[in-house]
Amino acid sequence: MPMSLLGNVIAIVAISCIAVGSLWAIGNLTKETPEADVSHVEGVLLQAERSTFNGTNPDIAVQVNVPKKLVVVNKDIVIHDLQIKDQTGGILNFETAPLKTEQHFNAAIVAYKPGTYEYFCSYHPTMRGKIIAN
Repeated sequence: MPMSLLGNVIAIVAISCIAVGSLWAIGNLTKETPEADVSHVEGVLLQAERSTFNGTNPDIAVQVNVPKKLVVVNKDIVIHDLQIKDQTGGILNFETAPLKTEQHFNAAIVAYKPGTYEYFCSYHPTMRGKIIAN
């Protein structure tokens, strides 16, 4: 196969890949994501939006050895998560999966010892709040 013909074939393949990828991206941008219904949440609801949880990264009060339901929902256009990581064993550690727009995650906060613990979004350093266990 002559080099000029090979170059043309490579160019056609590359342009085809770009065109298909562009059409796929446009299709995903125009597809509506159903809104997460979190209107009936009992317990604690944390909504990630504009680099905060609930606008203020609120403190969450819990009682030792009494699980408290937690629902995290992403109301933003960027990915968020929520993590609790404590090295002292005073609280149940967990991390949500990466949450895309309108996705939510159900969990429970369980503190084993009185104290103040932190929850945070690993993608956004300003999204940090406290869990206060008594």
